[in-house]
Amino acid sequence: MPYTLPKDLKYTPTHEWVRVKGRTAIIGLTELALEGLGKIIDLSLPDKGDELLTGMAFGDVETTNALHEIMTPIEGEVVEVNNALYKDLDLITRDPYIRGWLVKLRLTSPLPQDNLLSADEYEAQIFKIKRELK
Repeated sequence: MPYTLPKDLKYTPTHEWVRVKGRTAIIGLTELALEGLGKIIDLSLPDKGDELLTGMAFGDVETTNALHEIMTPIEGEVVEVNNALYKDLDLITRDPYIRGWLVKLRLTSPLPQDNLLSADEYEAQIFKIKRELK
């Protein structure tokens, strides 16, 4: 499989990833999501201090092909936004799991388990999607 799926992350069916350390969570987009989007031409993210609720769109990525809403799989307060992305939009696709993260949240509720996938579960989902597209 050509995708790099870090095993320490959780994934969503809508192709976001989550890295949790204590009460802080970092959210980004997976390689699969980015591959399907095309060249990124604009990015909209929430402001520091914004409250995000599970399942809400908290930003979007505009590409030459589409406008993609970014969904949050967890609840929390935005404590940091990756402002480096506004200076270098390609950073998201060059390094999606380390330097291309989108926001950091302070968790306001326990991490939900029902809407987050392990790397193996997400990989199985990708395989199923690609098989159905053939």
